[in-house]
Amino acid sequence: MSIALGAGILYLGAHAVTGRQGLVAYVDLQAQERALEQRVAGLEEEHADLEARAARLRPETLDLDYLDERARITLAAGDSDELVFALDP
Repeated sequence: MSIALGAGILYLGAHAVTGRQGLVAYVDLQAQERALEQRVAGLEEEHADLEARAARLRPETLDLDYLDERARITLAAGDSDELVFALDP
């Protein structure tokens, strides 16, 4: 009887540590949660950066220097040492 009881306790203990919802799985889930929280923080930072860049291109807050910079990068035109002169029509 005591051998069966000991075997049952050993089985339940092992299952509590290594089972699907055991201690090892809990530690793994915590590590995954930390990794996902870091990823979310990075994506939120990237989102804020993109929002700021988009705000500079909206008609009500248009930044002409930024628009010129983005156009040159997109079109691969101009060098970094060029000067740009705005002429009134």
